[in-house]
Amino acid sequence: MAIAVQEAVTIVPVETRRRRIEFIKMPWDLYRDDPYWVPPLISDQREYLNPQKGVFFDHGEAKLFLVRKNDSAVGRITAHVNHLYDEQYGAETGFFGFFESVNDPQVAQALLTAAQRYLRSRGKRRILGPMNFGVYDEIGILVKGFDTPPIVMNLHNPPYYGPLLEELGFKKAIDWYAYHGYVKDHDQVNPKLFALKDRLIQRSGIQLRKIDLTQVDKEAAIINGIFKPAWSQNWGHVPWTEREFNRLVDAVKRIALPDLSFVAEIQGRPVGIALSIADANVAIKKINGRLFPFGFLTMLWGLRKTDRFRHILMGVLEEYRNRGIEIAFYTNIVENARKHGYREVEMSNIVETNYSMRNSLKHFPVRIYKIYRIYEKDIESNGK
Repeated sequence: MAIAVQEAVTIVPVETRRRRIEFIKMPWDLYRDDPYWVPPLISDQREYLNPQKGVFFDHGEAKLFLVRKNDSAVGRITAHVNHLYDEQYGAETGFFGFFESVNDPQVAQALLTAAQRYLRSRGKRRILGPMNFGVYDEIGILVKGFDTPPIVMNLHNPPYYGPLLEELGFKKAIDWYAYHGYVKDHDQVNPKLFALKDRLIQRSGIQLRKIDLTQVDKEAAIINGIFKPAWSQNWGHVPWTEREFNRLVDAVKRIALPDLSFVAEIQGRPVGIALSIADANVAIKKINGRLFPFGFLTMLWGLRKTDRFRHILMGVLEEYRNRGIEIAFYTNIVENARKHGYREVEMSNIVETNYSMRNSLKHFPVRIYKIYRIYEKDIESNGK
C-alpha cells in the first residue's frame, strides 16, 4: 500500500523481497557519477536487511521506506527500534539509517517524516542517526572529507546530506573522527616512543604478540572478552549479541592483517587488543557489489594488491590504561606497516569524546581527514 505525501512524491513501505532488492540497489543511480562511492556487497545487504535472517532483528525491529518520484526511486531510509539500547538507556530513542536521497528537500522531508511517524507509533520521542543499524556498524553522515574514497566499513555520501537534515531541524548529536596518515611520514615519530615500548616490555612484563588467524575462534573470544568491559563507557555502546559478533568475525577474518594486529598480555592474561584490516574497498569497487560468479576471485586478488589498511579496533582493560600500552600498539603498527610495504593508514572511527585515544594520536603524523556526524531531533506529536 502506497501513501501519497505530496504530488509526484510517494512513500512506499518495503514489505516484499522485490522491494528490498529495490531498496538495496537504489544508491547505484544516485552515485553513478561519484568516483569515490563504493557499492555495498549485495548478498550481504540482502541477508542483513531480511527480518528472518538479519542479526539485528534478534533484538530489534525496523521499517524500510522508499521514496518514488516520477516512477523512480529517489530516496530510502530505515526507522528502527533497538530493544537492547532501550534496556541500557531508556525507551525514548528510536533510530534511522541507510539514508540516501537526491538533493531535493521534498524527498528528504518525506523520508524523515515517514521514519519519525513510525518511531512515534512505537512510543519514541527522539530520533537519532544514521546508524546501519548499530553504533558498531556503518554510522553517520559524512560532513568532512568528500574528496577521498571511504575505507572499508565506512560510508561516503554527497556534501548536501548534512544541510538537508539541518534544514529539517536535525542537530548534531556527536561526531566520529577518521584519522589518516602516510606510513613514510612515520619516520618523523619521536624515537623516544619506540624506547618507551621497549621499557614497557622490559619493566612491566607486558608481551605483545601478533594475532593468530589459525586459531580464529580463540582470538575472537579474547577480542570479545576485552571489548565488553573496555568499550562499556563509550558513547552509545550496546554490547554485541553472539550472532552479531560472529557476523563481524566472519567478515573480519577474511581481511584481518595479523602483522598489524596485536594482543597485549601480562603473565599470559590478555589485557589489550589492536586490530587492523586490509582496505577491501579497493577490491569491492571493482566487482560493483557482486561476489558471483567471478567477483570473489577479483576481490581476493584486489586484497593482495592493496597498500591501504584501517586500524579499526583498539582497547585496553581499564586497570591497565595509562601505562603506555596504546603507544606500544601504535609503534608496533608503524614498524610493521613500513616493513610490509603499506603506504596509507586510516585509524577510525574515534568518537570525539575519546580524549585518551585522541591524545595518544597526537604523537603520530596523522590528521583528522573525515568526520562522520550523528544527528538527533525530538519527534513532534504529529511525527514531523
